[in-house]
Amino acid sequence: MLYRKFVPPIHLRPFVECFFLWENSLLLSKSLPIESPPTGFASMVFNYGTPYRVTSQKLNGGLVPKNFLTGQATKSYQLQLSGKIGMVGIVFRPAGLNTLFGLPMYEFSDERTNLRDVLGRCLDEWSDKIEEAASPTERIGLLEQFLNLQLLRKNPELDRIDYTANLIVEQRGVVNISDMMNELFVCRRQFERKFLQKVGVSPKYYARIRRIGSLCSELAQKRWQVADWQDIIYKNGYYDQSHFIKEFTEFTGKSPSFYVKNNVELANYLK
Repeated sequence: MLYRKFVPPIHLRPFVECFFLWENSLLLSKSLPIESPPTGFASMVFNYGTPYRVTSQKLNGGLVPKNFLTGQATKSYQLQLSGKIGMVGIVFRPAGLNTLFGLPMYEFSDERTNLRDVLGRCLDEWSDKIEEAASPTERIGLLEQFLNLQLLRKNPELDRIDYTANLIVEQRGVVNISDMMNELFVCRRQFERKFLQKVGVSPKYYARIRRIGSLCSELAQKRWQVADWQDIIYKNGYYDQSHFIKEFTEFTGKSPSFYVKNNVELANYLK
């Protein structure tokens, strides 16, 4: 099984975190569950493999659209894959989808929305090209072309929301939102309203999501050991152990120790 991330070209990096490709050479003989905590990133996904299901607080194991947009995940979710895995996607920086496409991101939180319903029939042509492409490189190149055309149409400019959301990502969610807004000399209510529009959740909640997402990624890749819990609590800005456990369980539905021993997160498949 191959799961790869691709760094976007320089001109797309203000808007795109990465591209990804996920394929398998052998058909899955049984359902494969893959879990993911909330990561802090929205995405567009083009599926040319077997349709799959998603289970979350909002989605009850139904099939997701062939090509879809997903906004901010506010809790963990699980993919149920089967048959042929074949998909490519664009992972956007926290405000990137709104900045590039002007979409109200609060409408897409915890959803898998058919891309055709959002962007129109033009998606059919791109979907066909991606499905017919002869190589991973060609598929990623098509995603870049798709965004390049939107960049030319929109000619977007980054604003304070982009800056703040990107800074929260860089700081792994360990930030003081009130201090950040004071430094920007902005009206708190107006700023929070614009942040909700561009990112999909409030600034404070986004910082919590990003902190958990970043931490889970490290745990899944075995960078931490169970003996390092106190170090984890300190470095990630939690008040104490009980606060850490409560926060972790709220977002993932599992205790930290259980998660480390039993996670089947997508990070395990990264190459």
